[in-house]
Amino acid sequence: MNRDVYICYDDKQEEISEAICDLFKDNNIQSWIKSRDFPSNDADKIVNAIATSKCFVLILSNNSKNSNHIITETDIAFSRDIPILVFAIDELKLEGNLEFILETQTRISSFPNSKKQLETLVRKTSDIVGKPAGNVKIDSRYVSLFEKINPKRRENNVKKYVKIAIPIAIVLVLIYLFVILPMGQNTTENGVFSMNVTGVDVNGLNYVVHGESFNLPGDADKYFMNIRFLDSKDNMIFEVNSTADEFKSGIIWQGNLPSGNATHVGFKLTDKGGKILSKEDYKIK
Repeated sequence: MNRDVYICYDDKQEEISEAICDLFKDNNIQSWIKSRDFPSNDADKIVNAIATSKCFVLILSNNSKNSNHIITETDIAFSRDIPILVFAIDELKLEGNLEFILETQTRISSFPNSKKQLETLVRKTSDIVGKPAGNVKIDSRYVSLFEKINPKRRENNVKKYVKIAIPIAIVLVLIYLFVILPMGQNTTENGVFSMNVTGVDVNGLNYVVHGESFNLPGDADKYFMNIRFLDSKDNMIFEVNSTADEFKSGIIWQGNLPSGNATHVGFKLTDKGGKILSKEDYKIK
């Protein structure tokens, strides 16, 4: 019985080669493979299988490139003008007999994208044996197997992590540009330190400004709060300057104003150099 392809491989790549055989079968390509068809290494049957095949697929690796039986089988296919497809699973350079035989033959690498390369192998083999492929079936088991031996595995992992890291970095930059900077937050020796107004209680002329602090440092006396009480026309009614260590129990400041016309509070937190750490305009409800 004639088959489409003879798969040539080194015994150390038996699992890889059987996966190729099964991949071909899934895509309507019938293959000869020594481990299943010629376990006794019957030379006459192997030669006949090669000679009657429409395509010779060589699984090329660092193990197979110097193997005598690999060179012999490849030479048989070459001498009978059987199309040879080389599927390389290692990064290598050929020398000697195989270099001469394979110089003009099609070579496909199993890396860097194993799924894509396996699909290419199936399509080229299908064209050679006269069974043009439609949708190539690639079982995830085959992809996983080749990814494990992929010499570009580490490089691919780096690329994968970079692809993940870039969107995260972009998100962080956007948060900084459109959230942190608009709030006026800047880093200090203690990291990001900010403060904001959460509410204002009014009882006659008595005002209590409530707030919250993020990452209040131990040396809060080195940071300064400026509170301005403004009327509806942005005229300043009263101004308070104090150090950040006066922020106690959620209260930024409390006291009496000269009038009860304040409609909003302008708040600013700075360091001793005058750098603004946070600021806001809070409307009194």
